[in-house]
Amino acid sequence: MKLYTLKALSKNYGEGDSLVRALKDIHLEIPAGKFIVVLGASGSGKSTLLNMLGCMDRPTSGQILFEDTDITAYNKREMTQFRKNTIGFVFQSYNLLPDLSAVENVEFSTEMAGLTRADAERALAMVGLTDRISHFPGQLSGGEQQRVSIARAIAKRPKVLLCDEPTGALDFETGIMVLEVLKQIHKEQGTSILFITHSQEIAKIADIVIRMRSGEILSVTNNECPLEPGEVEW
Repeated sequence: MKLYTLKALSKNYGEGDSLVRALKDIHLEIPAGKFIVVLGASGSGKSTLLNMLGCMDRPTSGQILFEDTDITAYNKREMTQFRKNTIGFVFQSYNLLPDLSAVENVEFSTEMAGLTRADAERALAMVGLTDRISHFPGQLSGGEQQRVSIARAIAKRPKVLLCDEPTGALDFETGIMVLEVLKQIHKEQGTSILFITHSQEIAKIADIVIRMRSGEILSVTNNECPLEPGEVEW
């Protein structure tokens, strides 16, 4: 089943001499239920692509179909509803509210999605933080804070989890722990995950690797034998 279909997708910033073509006429099909790594160096367009897929920004031209619905035709309200109901986001920065505990940070998000504290606690249990739910961000390690941000993203059981360099600010051991949590979520919930990174090693855990450079897709590769997070090193 197709999750996304991209047709002649382009995104420009600026104009004239300052024009930057962040995405250049991309044609791509992304299947559902896969752990997908979007691999590329800084400036390759991978974050811009993620923003388009998450309805955080509009393309300059082209179409994005989500399960055959043209989300590029959405108005602002429809874009907001799509993000709220369908997408979970995990970023390199944790974006936690410092005056709220772990469970309150997740609960704040779940309330907006019409969920309960029980849903927040369940999500924190999934990422292994049951014993830390009353701790504030300042009392948590970087890896624990990132796991709270993952719990916040998955509490509403999104169809798609979009991850923008979520291990970029973490040490190796903590990064592996976060990757293991994401792989567990993928396996247990069947969530489609798109994970952007510049790391060739992290790409080895993916079902599919999409390589980007200068706003273009270089290749799409099926990984026949994805590694477990504990088997990679960077």
